[in-house]
Amino acid sequence: MPPKRFHLVALGCPKARVEAEATLAALLARGARLVDDPARADVVVVHTCAFIEDARRESVDTLLELAAARRRGRRPRLVAAGCLPQRYGAALFDLLPEIDALVGCNDLPRLVEAALGRARLLLSPRPDAAERRPQPSVPSQLRHVRYLKLAEGCSRRCAFCAIPAIRGPARSRPAATLLEEARRRIDDGAVELVLVAQDVSRYGADRPGDRVGPPLLRLLERLARLDGLRWIRLLYLYPDRLDDDFLRGLRDLPPVLPYFDLPLQHVTDRMLRRMRRGTRRRAIDALLDRIRATFPEPTLRTSLIVGHPGETEADFRELRRFVREAGFDRIGLFRYSDEEGTPAFDDPDKLPPAVARRRFRALRAEARRAMRERQRRLRGRVVRVLVDGPAPESPLLRVGRTAAQAPEIDGLTYLVGGLPPPGRFVAARITRTSDSDLVADLRLP
Repeated sequence: MPPKRFHLVALGCPKARVEAEATLAALLARGARLVDDPARADVVVVHTCAFIEDARRESVDTLLELAAARRRGRRPRLVAAGCLPQRYGAALFDLLPEIDALVGCNDLPRLVEAALGRARLLLSPRPDAAERRPQPSVPSQLRHVRYLKLAEGCSRRCAFCAIPAIRGPARSRPAATLLEEARRRIDDGAVELVLVAQDVSRYGADRPGDRVGPPLLRLLERLARLDGLRWIRLLYLYPDRLDDDFLRGLRDLPPVLPYFDLPLQHVTDRMLRRMRRGTRRRAIDALLDRIRATFPEPTLRTSLIVGHPGETEADFRELRRFVREAGFDRIGLFRYSDEEGTPAFDDPDKLPPAVARRRFRALRAEARRAMRERQRRLRGRVVRVLVDGPAPESPLLRVGRTAAQAPEIDGLTYLVGGLPPPGRFVAARITRTSDSDLVADLRLP
């Protein structure tokens, strides 16, 4: 019997990318063949996302689109995996009868049973012990930059967020497991590792007897000693956990990039309280001052939510002023999504949708102006760029990223004057900028 052919779709955040690459490795190990065209597949696996309305809509639309294509030709087995099944369970069969199998977050190590076997519903209430062991992984995008997932779940209880209900409490993965996975990625060609979790800064906090800072720093110290690893990038650093010892520890580890992804969500004290963020504006301002005092040229990134229940015009004006004046290099914006089961869902002070949309548009324009101005200051500078490969627009153009550009979420650096291979570091002079992308010339005098 010929090997089964499969098509893989990964939606959502970098953490879902890690899970999709584990699925890719598991299916290949069973002799299945990856195909780019779902019409040629015997099974289609979709790693879904479900933490906000836009993500759910993308997941559902993708599943429906694949199912519609199936009716026009072959009928591959359709497997929905990850957050959408974990959140809605077997009810998805009624909502989307086109789906053949559901695999929740806790059962992803067993996904092969649904993809290549006859399992129809894998929805365990507790995590699989396999999440603590090294997971096989095959790159689905770039070989030289890979994600490393430090933990599962989240123990915070932010008012707007459904992730703890979907993924469960925070569970740090053992350092030995992470080091083994890192070594495998480096042996496979990785020169940049991007460390991800729902809350990277709390790595180790769920282990009795450990303070929050030292477990992460100890892990970083060990990762920094791995031969061949040039860049270590941290995403999802919550601001209430970054003390002076932690910042100085990062500064003394050269492979760790001074890239600070700080999901602030809002900046006024009353909104931070309503959102249950566990911090205050004064602490945020002090943290930004400490980062800038510790690192000569840090990259600052944040994400903000517009239109959360209870947000007044005064709150929004202050948020807008903060975006204009705080000096962030990267700003991601979200319009509030009303998520069933969260405290904010039952908040009576909901904003009219039209008000939330208006504020979102205004803040987006403010953020783009602020980022454009930050980028403009880079013109004329020579920067180090990690080459990612051909540009999406043309194979005759190369793109890469500076230390200030995280994969997938930030912009790209378009390189002119040469065609260096992927995975190589090059020097180039920045000649043009936008609010996200750069153009840099490899032809240095």
